[in-house]
Amino acid sequence: MLDFVKLGQLVSQLNADNLVEKQDSKSTHQEALTVFAQECQDSAAFNAKLARNAPWILWPTATPLEPLDTFVDVPHLETTVTPWTVLGVDGSQIMPSHHEVHNCYLLNCGLTRISYGIDLAPVLTSEPRLFARPEDLYPLVDRRRVYIDELYVSLERSLFELENLTERALAAKAEISAKFIESPAADNSVRILAMYDGSLIPWSAEKMSGAYLESYLQRFENCLAQLADAQVALVGYVSKSRAADLVNCLRSAICPYEISHCREHCGHLNEEEFPCSSIWPLADRTLYGTVLGLSQRSAVMVSSASVVKSMAENNAISFCYLRSESEVARLEFPSWLFRDRELFDFAVAATITQVSKGQGYPLALAEAHHLAVIKGPEREKFFDLLGRQMIALGMDRVQPSPKESRKRTGFV
Repeated sequence: MLDFVKLGQLVSQLNADNLVEKQDSKSTHQEALTVFAQECQDSAAFNAKLARNAPWILWPTATPLEPLDTFVDVPHLETTVTPWTVLGVDGSQIMPSHHEVHNCYLLNCGLTRISYGIDLAPVLTSEPRLFARPEDLYPLVDRRRVYIDELYVSLERSLFELENLTERALAAKAEISAKFIESPAADNSVRILAMYDGSLIPWSAEKMSGAYLESYLQRFENCLAQLADAQVALVGYVSKSRAADLVNCLRSAICPYEISHCREHCGHLNEEEFPCSSIWPLADRTLYGTVLGLSQRSAVMVSSASVVKSMAENNAISFCYLRSESEVARLEFPSWLFRDRELFDFAVAATITQVSKGQGYPLALAEAHHLAVIKGPEREKFFDLLGRQMIALGMDRVQPSPKESRKRTGFV
């Protein structure tokens, strides 16, 4: 347990400077705004320099698909005029532990479906999946059995969420089609938004083997293809994003070298000593918090992350920023969504409407989170249920390790 007397003494030693991140400093912010305004004057030149330098920059950048000074007003949806359905997904897990009655892991996916302007029953449900077999705990990676770790479980959870979201979205599409079987034209007027909690870019997948990455992307892009075929909009909602793709692009713009070969010119320096670090560190959302008006979105950009480059061009993850009354959120989506401008405009409008209905956070995602989260008593009940099944199967020594048992009881 925490000794709050000692902790209070540590907290009291902090001063205001310790609690303010450098990225929030006025000088860094103002410098970035100045550079942004300069580059907005000639987006073509900015894009050309960025394209020349992108292969040599050490950090993630992006390619603008619209002029840099694009600021689009996003209307809220009127449900009486536009019938639509939103689905949300979130997940949680119980990590494997060899100190428990059995070494296994559990994924739990919370799913919601809410409809507006159409008589479609709401869905509030969760979907668990248990991984307890030897092949689950020691999966084949490059034809070798490896023991799973937190990174592997996290990646499998993200796919589990996306696959469940895709399945439910397609089911909603079929249910809507059945309602309008006598009027197919009306079927196409009902839009569907599938919302994913967090980033759609699988950053950590790059740390896995090439074979696993290939398998991951195949499953990932299969979901995107199914949603594209069904004309279901997919948006990843990233709250309080720390991404800095745009700021990294601006760093390239102010680089004093003709070619921003970071390793060659600045490899001997700490990053804060780079010539371009006058606007670093700064998150994109901090910059856009000043230049975006309420209910406006920014220009759309396609990510230049290496894992995104491994995807089919139609599925490459793009993003924009959206300012609501509560925050500047990052929206991520496959490139095919932006190419269907009518569907894209609906997706952004539906997102800000969801944020409004959720009083600061998308309602469908907030409800999905509550359905997904595994609380302490539920975790204990899960292992109790598992232990009872093992006993019923005739297994002996069904008990936690001495370490886990002692942690739960203690001597005092």
